[in-house]
Amino acid sequence: MADRIELIHQLVSSAAAAVPDRPAIICADGSTVTFAEFDRQVASVASWTAQRTRRGDRVAVIADNGADYARLYYGVPRGGRILVLINQRLSPGEQIAQLAAAEPTILVGDARYLNALPDIAEHLPSVEHVVAFDDPEWQRAERHPTGPTELVGPGDAAWLLFTSGSTGPSKGVLHTHRSITTAVRGTVAGRSVRSGGIYLLPFPMCHVAGYNMLVHHAAQSTVLPVAAFRPDAFTEAVNTFGVTSCSLAPTMLHGLLAHLEDTGIELPTLRDIAYGSAAIPADLLRRALTRLDVDFHQGYGMTETGGNITFLGAADHRAGADGDAAILASAGRPHDEVEIRIAAAKDGVGEILVRGAQVAASYWPDHTPSTVDGWFHTGDVGRVDDGRLVVLDRIKDVIITGGENVSSREVEDVLSGHPDVEQVAVVGVPDDYWGEAICAVVVARGGERPSAEVLATHVRARIAAFKRPRHVLFVDTLPLTSNGKVLKEAVRQYARSELS
Repeated sequence: MADRIELIHQLVSSAAAAVPDRPAIICADGSTVTFAEFDRQVASVASWTAQRTRRGDRVAVIADNGADYARLYYGVPRGGRILVLINQRLSPGEQIAQLAAAEPTILVGDARYLNALPDIAEHLPSVEHVVAFDDPEWQRAERHPTGPTELVGPGDAAWLLFTSGSTGPSKGVLHTHRSITTAVRGTVAGRSVRSGGIYLLPFPMCHVAGYNMLVHHAAQSTVLPVAAFRPDAFTEAVNTFGVTSCSLAPTMLHGLLAHLEDTGIELPTLRDIAYGSAAIPADLLRRALTRLDVDFHQGYGMTETGGNITFLGAADHRAGADGDAAILASAGRPHDEVEIRIAAAKDGVGEILVRGAQVAASYWPDHTPSTVDGWFHTGDVGRVDDGRLVVLDRIKDVIITGGENVSSREVEDVLSGHPDVEQVAVVGVPDDYWGEAICAVVVARGGERPSAEVLATHVRARIAAFKRPRHVLFVDTLPLTSNGKVLKEAVRQYARSELS
């Protein structure tokens, strides 16, 4: 990619100039759109939205991943408007609340999501146009005559995303062209993204992880967006289209490996798997490296950073699988365009702060700055070891038991190493004597449910005794966000209800 592209749509036009006949997008029906065609469609969407709105207006989308969504990703910001990304998995009431906060002029998306919304005219008076992707009007938008649009600058707002709400109420986060393209540039370099392959995107494009589409377009690669992750559909897509790279949450990787082990299916074209949302347990990594001939790449970031800020590379993962637990426990090193420091550190541990051009401009709708004195406060606790960032926990997920601070993530990492534990979430529950007691909510592997004492002994043998779980609850599945992150608040409420 060009080193200093700072406008989102130029990622496409740059690829169109270099490799015009290479597919940019693989559509749901298996057809492809070349970079040259895609660049023209993006320009058409920009003109279509510009004719129906004013500069700075919002265009909201509720849809599954797909080529139409991709055209909006680039086209709306190209026309000087702001794309509002609404999670299609929320309830209609939750969607209405976010849309009311964003006040879009145009609402676009899949008909089934738009039709499920309550009376739009009543609840969303700002909306002047509602267009489903299967409407003739949207087909005209994709072929709309292009013309001069208002000049767009790197500092202009481009995307309005809402946080997942996994640790509190969802907030609107306003990103500029510059913040998103900085995140893209940092990821291309930090992850050493290969050029010219085929990338499968299973994360919902309403989430910040959707920026991976831009990352791979910047590398002049083809992108296959899929509506949802299912292990059988994933393996079929990889082998049908020759997918070379993908993003998976560790929870998705669990399901994929189980499917591969059950079916014996091979994935010979797959070379790179990127993941985030959580650290990968060493046992899971070793299983994956045994079964797949791939390189693993971890990224750490959040909605406010527009993408990842630190990276753990392929060599780090192989060292971790070989027993270097310290490397695997880290989130890697920051890329060159971002700074990280630890605030109010005690013994080197404190809140992780981030500074750089990729940090979001502000929150929506009150335009509250996202930074304090230039630094974004992540709400994560961590430390830096040998230049690598170690993310210990969310501040609110630290458990205080008997006056000792315990990282829930540390206990989860230890429990994940038990052979009968498939997945686990650790939370604090009220305790009259200890203040909080540690509770492990476990998905058992293969139906074998180890006793609470067995798991407590497993923990005591590896970390301090006061970090052992005093309660163990078993569930069939853990509640997850749309990007595969465990909803700790839901787990916490479940545990407290069960143990009250």
